[in-house]
Amino acid sequence: MLLDDSILVTLIVLLPFISVGVIALMRKMGETVIAGVGVVFSLITAVLVFLLVPDIFGSGATAITESYDWIPSAGIVFGIYIDPLSLLLALIAAGIGFLVMVYSMKYMEGKKGLARYYALVMLFIGAMVCLVLTDNLLILYIFWEIVGLCSYALISFDVEDKKAANAGIKAFVVTRVGDIGLIVGIFLLYAGAITIPGTTVAQAFSIQYLISNAAAIPMQFLALAAFAFIIGAMGKSAQLPLHAWLPDAMEAPTTISALIHAATMVNAGIYVLARMAPVFIQVDGWTTALLYLGGITALVAAIMALVEPDLKRLLAYSTISQLGYMVFAIGLGLGGVFISGFHLMNHAIFKALLFLCAGAIIHSIGTRNMYEMRGLRKEMPKTHIFMLFGTLALAGIPIFSGFWSKDLIFHEAYSLELTIPLILVVLSAVLTAAYSFRMYFLVFGGEGKRREKAHPAPAAMWIPLAILGIGAIISWITVDYFSSGFETFGFADVHAHPIGDFIVDTFSSTAVLLSLLAILLGLGIYSARNSLKQGYISQWIIWAARKGFGFNWLYDACVRVVRWCGRRIRRLQTGDVNINTVGFVLMVLLIFLFLLFQGVI
Repeated sequence: MLLDDSILVTLIVLLPFISVGVIALMRKMGETVIAGVGVVFSLITAVLVFLLVPDIFGSGATAITESYDWIPSAGIVFGIYIDPLSLLLALIAAGIGFLVMVYSMKYMEGKKGLARYYALVMLFIGAMVCLVLTDNLLILYIFWEIVGLCSYALISFDVEDKKAANAGIKAFVVTRVGDIGLIVGIFLLYAGAITIPGTTVAQAFSIQYLISNAAAIPMQFLALAAFAFIIGAMGKSAQLPLHAWLPDAMEAPTTISALIHAATMVNAGIYVLARMAPVFIQVDGWTTALLYLGGITALVAAIMALVEPDLKRLLAYSTISQLGYMVFAIGLGLGGVFISGFHLMNHAIFKALLFLCAGAIIHSIGTRNMYEMRGLRKEMPKTHIFMLFGTLALAGIPIFSGFWSKDLIFHEAYSLELTIPLILVVLSAVLTAAYSFRMYFLVFGGEGKRREKAHPAPAAMWIPLAILGIGAIISWITVDYFSSGFETFGFADVHAHPIGDFIVDTFSSTAVLLSLLAILLGLGIYSARNSLKQGYISQWIIWAARKGFGFNWLYDACVRVVRWCGRRIRRLQTGDVNINTVGFVLMVLLIFLFLLFQGVI
């Protein structure tokens, strides 16, 4: 290798953050220069991450570790641990990040605040890469918050659009609920690990140390932390009931929807669950909770996607549903970690493709309503063929990438005889096929009645589509390479899948019948859509789904209650320092007396 691993890792960690400063300094040099700087830095970052692939996925590979002092006085270090799981997520963040930057050169052309846009995207790429590469839970949480901040800032990028501003605030507030769960879980693990004799502060925050010593952590700490981590993942990865922020986040530029809200940031919760699965697998009910959380989320989100008229919001609901599959896969046990990662990779590619195709369409005709599109097949031929690839991958059509990883999930659940959870995800697959074909035919079928003609996507936009389109067809063939890497690193219950054996096993398994049946039923539902929606129950479900099944109403009610309580409590704040001091002293005294009577002091 041209660069030593230590130098390579240091550059990967630092370059995206350096680029933020460079873009800020060059903000007055014109949008072409700013975009060029962003593209160059994102390309270098992606290339550096890809240079790690032979070291991690080669035969006999070992983990790459680095350690940088962060708070020496407290013994806390910024540890790096790179293995197949962390590198897979870094490849997705850096690779798709670069394609989005290229696409943005034309899509964002002429927009205000481009220096802010490109700086925030590079900050996000750097934070996401560091989040998955770090071995320190405290550092992970810092980058977890940075990607959340970037999400908020980019959803609200158009500061003059009130809907975008409100959507950014909603995403920020809802995901904070999950963030509280994660930080509580981290400190519960720390409190449990520090009880192990000889454990240092740095070790108590180290993911690899926690994995190696999970059996020695007291169960009361471990169990609480396990479910706190699920809450953290529910927020970032938009699982029920903390999912409602993601559809509203579609007010962001479509490039951001593709990068942050489909291919990368929403995968952070999945990554944390997969990373910590060896620690929490011994907790009773943890995998069962993941099975039902993922299965129910996949099904409910698919129902909402089936009735959504807005193209970007439909894709957002689809993302929530597919993330549910990934959570479900982790619930299958340690063997499900690879399956989840495999589906995560395939989904990141075809969902980024679908969002960027949607962006090309919106850029051309200026509407997100699918009923106002129609007939775009002849007017946008390149976008049409690439979106068809993405649709077929999403629907799980054989040969395309989504089929292989979804079938692997079905196969594992069927093998473990998980009947009810399996029914949930199969029903989700049926609806996924239905809404995928509904989306495709609404956008490209029939004859358009628009006044203005659509124009084909420019090269800067369709070239990334072409790369992702090819990926939507062939990404599954990397199953041998990636599974071999997971097996080499000793991931429990993960075995190599030679490509020939993988194909034979897939089509000879009983589970493939479920996959094919789901596609046929989905096509049947789409074909009979007009008659199916005539019934009273169907109309009620459609009405409820379009209202988001009441989750937004529930959130609004919670906000109103908090505001009401705040107005009442505000009366306690007199503005008089003496009165406030008396209140503070009385509270301290009450706490002291409580601890005294409890025998704590």
